[in-house]
Amino acid sequence: MIAVIEEAIKHRLAAAALPYKPTIATYGGEFDAGLEQVVRRFPALWVAFDHDGPGKAINTAKDVWHIPATFVVMVGARNLRSEAAPRQGDGRNVGTYRMIADVRRLLTGQDLGLEIDPFTPGRARTVVSASLRSQAVSAFALEWHTVYPLRLREPDAPEPPLLERVGLNYHLLPDDGVPDAADLVALQGDKP
Repeated sequence: MIAVIEEAIKHRLAAAALPYKPTIATYGGEFDAGLEQVVRRFPALWVAFDHDGPGKAINTAKDVWHIPATFVVMVGARNLRSEAAPRQGDGRNVGTYRMIADVRRLLTGQDLGLEIDPFTPGRARTVVSASLRSQAVSAFALEWHTVYPLRLREPDAPEPPLLERVGLNYHLLPDDGVPDAADLVALQGDKP
């Protein structure tokens, strides 16, 4: 379900009629790969699963659990015009503050057509260090909270077959790979 939610977030962002064309991708450590490669893709939106929390069983069979989950959408922009331009934008280039507002507008209260609780916004935090900021780069991580169902068994799925027999192979040392003896034990199932 995590991958399905992640892809649905990317699809929602890609389908939006934004006045700028961001790169939209799953985050794969781009900031660790080097700034030169990352800034070529700006403006950019990256989607990532952050973590989930303790689940809560919602039925007495405990085969369906509600799992709280946090996803992150990272926004990144670069603008050489001034120190504030990567965040605030200018007449021609989008800034990260506008990108944050757009992502919040697109995701807040949305379930993306999935069996999840509607997204609620969480914290926004900077992800660019001072050394990167000197390169006219701004990036923020926006948390998104939801709850998804974890089904241990599909509804109306047949019970798994009962274990009726157990085969045992005995190997004496030194083992030549061929069983020296074998047993087939028939189990009694629900008989006493």
